[in-house]
Amino acid sequence: MATATPYALPEAVLTKISAGTPVIRAYREHLGYSIEDIAVTSGLTVEEVELMERGHRFDKGYRDRIARALGLPQGIFDEISDVPDAA
Repeated sequence: MATATPYALPEAVLTKISAGTPVIRAYREHLGYSIEDIAVTSGLTVEEVELMERGHRFDKGYRDRIARALGLPQGIFDEISDVPDAA
């Protein structure tokens, strides 16, 4: 039986996160994507992506769509504390 390997964020992303940059924004900027790029790729609106980057609460499905748009494993934002669940 295979066990899942944890995903490690790049050091540059971790540095930005430790400086207070929200994880979604830090990773998006690391990859050189605009908010518009992520909105189009994820099927979300620019406003939804902006709100998520500022820490507003969204359902897991939204977080997974952002993760896929960034090329990250689904569920990655469940493990990172600055992306809260929707109330």
